Amino acid sequence: FDRRSKSGPWAVAALQAIAAQPAVRAGDLAEDASMERKDFKARVRKLKALGLPESLEVGYQLSPRGRAVLHHLER
Repeated sequence: FDRRSKSGPWAVAALQAIAAQPAVRAGDLAEDASMERKDFKARVRKLKALGLPESLEVGYQLSPRGRAVLHHLER
């Protein structure tokens, strides 16, 4: 996603925001990731299609796959 993004890298920032603050509103996570809320939510849907974050009643959390991917990308 990051290589094809016209606005620059975003996937790691979104995953890091979710990992740092599970069950936090999307608007708050977007702000922490320096993204607009609507853009953040659209991007999270792309990540959800890969099974990386999971939706909660409020906010998101990383799936086991998401934690593994984030760990790999942060190395």
